[in-house]
Amino acid sequence: MGFLPFLLALQLSVTAPVTDSAGVLCVPSVQVEWSGPCLPLGPGEYAREFASARVPASIPELPLEKLLRYDPVVEYTYARVTTPDAPLFASIEDAAAGTVKRSIGKGFIYVNLVEAAQAGDQVVYKIRSGEFIRATDVSVIEVTKFQGVGLTANASYSFGWIVGKARASLLPGAIPPRERPLLVRRSLAQIFATQRVGEWDWYLIGPNEWIEQRMVAKVDFNPPPAGVSGKWVQVNLYEQTMAAYEDGRMVYATLVSSGLDKWATEPGLFHIWARLKVDRMSGSYEKDGSDYYALEAVPWVMYFDGSRALHGEYWHDRLGFKRSHGCVNLAPLDARWLFAWAEKGTPVWVYDPSGQTVVAGQGGSAP
Repeated sequence: MGFLPFLLALQLSVTAPVTDSAGVLCVPSVQVEWSGPCLPLGPGEYAREFASARVPASIPELPLEKLLRYDPVVEYTYARVTTPDAPLFASIEDAAAGTVKRSIGKGFIYVNLVEAAQAGDQVVYKIRSGEFIRATDVSVIEVTKFQGVGLTANASYSFGWIVGKARASLLPGAIPPRERPLLVRRSLAQIFATQRVGEWDWYLIGPNEWIEQRMVAKVDFNPPPAGVSGKWVQVNLYEQTMAAYEDGRMVYATLVSSGLDKWATEPGLFHIWARLKVDRMSGSYEKDGSDYYALEAVPWVMYFDGSRALHGEYWHDRLGFKRSHGCVNLAPLDARWLFAWAEKGTPVWVYDPSGQTVVAGQGGSAP
């Protein structure tokens, strides 16, 4: 018998745990079968947790509410300005004559297109400011149609959205088989068990289907913060998710994009202090203006922390990841639902369960 087979045989022959002053440390074969006095440590604890991780025999469906879908998603048409310092014109006649009123500037600039017109041999758009811009200086965009979920009852298990390109593994921490299909981005997944491997949690989302936590934006159920009752909103900065509660029940959940580390959305308990169906947002934090942005007709805006707001976004499709200058970005359909549901004074609890949020300490206009 070689040395390794001898060790394995010795481990399997153990029928009683090894005792120390703080409790008992068990080998995996014992800890799985007889875990009572065993310390929650080492390979034995991992084996016990894995053995206890099971998908229920009858998987409950999420208690989803059928939501009203709007088409179009939002009432406005948007375009990105693709020409730096694109000229703006006061009228169609000025555009035809080439008489420039001013430059729109450089940066991350989006405009709301009101109507198209012919100006000589070129097409121009009237934008929300009342000025005109050449069609060749903009690119019309399509707004995301993503929407979160309404809930008729609290879910039996935690759930979340697949946000990364991944395949499910057979075991927590294992490389997934290549023959397994890629998980559908933004599909919902229930989480039946959690297993820690190294620095990350792994979630059991189906029979022999494990996925690392960085691939999932999870919705956590929490009791209301102290002194809060009725309606309130929860924003999880670590998971990049939002949930709305009413009388102890989660009624809505979705993905968000909060502030990048440089312009972090600050944790705390706030209250919605202003509500606007549409607003303009612009600004810059860098001294050289390299991060300048100007966004027309931002929809469904609810300010809760100075100039930080919950609002719809149309300029990106990266919900589930940090993206903003401090606001909490929502898909337009989510923002529309929240705007109709929330009221002035509704509490907004922003938290980071990891404790890693970098507080920027800046409070400028922040989309």
